[in-house]
Amino acid sequence: MRLHFERFFKPFLTLLKPPPGPAAASPNGGQPAGAADGTVLVTHAWTAEPNALKLQVNRLLLPLGEQRGYERPDQAGDSPLAQALFGLPGVTRVGIDSASVTVLLAEDADWDALHHRVPEALRGHLEAGHPAVNGAAERKKYNFGFRAITARPAEEQYRIVKDIFEQEVNPAVAAHGGHFTLLDVKDNNVYVKLGGGCQGCGMADVTLRQGVEQRLRQVLPEMVSLIDVTDHASGTNPYYQPGK
Repeated sequence: MRLHFERFFKPFLTLLKPPPGPAAASPNGGQPAGAADGTVLVTHAWTAEPNALKLQVNRLLLPLGEQRGYERPDQAGDSPLAQALFGLPGVTRVGIDSASVTVLLAEDADWDALHHRVPEALRGHLEAGHPAVNGAAERKKYNFGFRAITARPAEEQYRIVKDIFEQEVNPAVAAHGGHFTLLDVKDNNVYVKLGGGCQGCGMADVTLRQGVEQRLRQVLPEMVSLIDVTDHASGTNPYYQPGK
C-alpha cells in the first residue's frame, strides 16, 4: 500500500474550521446540536490506516458504542451520510461510529481534493439536518453529565498505552522504518523512546504531538504528559532529515 508524506502527516497538521458565515439551520427551524451557534465542527483524528481519512464531529451520529461499516454504495441503504460520501470519486469504504466518520480512499484517488471535499460533504450533510443513519438517533437516549476522572493504576495505564502502540502506532510508523518503545507510565506521565527511522526524524515531534499524543488522550484522558526520552542527535537513519 502506498504511503507518502502528505497521506501520513496531513491529518495531524490540519484543523478543519467551519467556513465564515452563519451555519445552516435544521429543517424544523432550529439549529442542529453541536457548537453554541449550531455549527458542525469537524477535526482530523488519528488512524493507523494510511489510505483512510478519519474525522471527528461535535455531535452524536450513532448511539454510544454502535458503529456501521459500508464496503459498497449498495450496502448504504440505511445511511444517507454514507451515500453522500460514496458520491465522491475515490471513496471506497465508509465507517461511522458514535462521533466520527472514517473513509477509505482508492490508491489512485486525488488525496488533496478529497482531503477538503470529504469534510465539506460531512459538514454540509449534518448542517442541513440530515441523519447519519436513518432511525439511529431515536433508539437510545442519553443523560450526559460531568463526572470526575478516576485515576487508574499505573499497570492498567501501561497496558492501555502498550496496546495502542502495538495495534495502531507501530504498524503506521513501520512503513517509515520506525518504532515506538513504551518505557514506563508513572504519575500519569507516559515515557517513550523512538527508534529506527523515527530517531532523529525531522517530523518526529509532529507525529508525537499531533498524532500519538492526541490518540493517547482519547483513551487515557488523565495523562499529564507524553515524554520523549529519545537521543535524537544519535539517530543514524532518520526517515526525514531535520529541516526538510
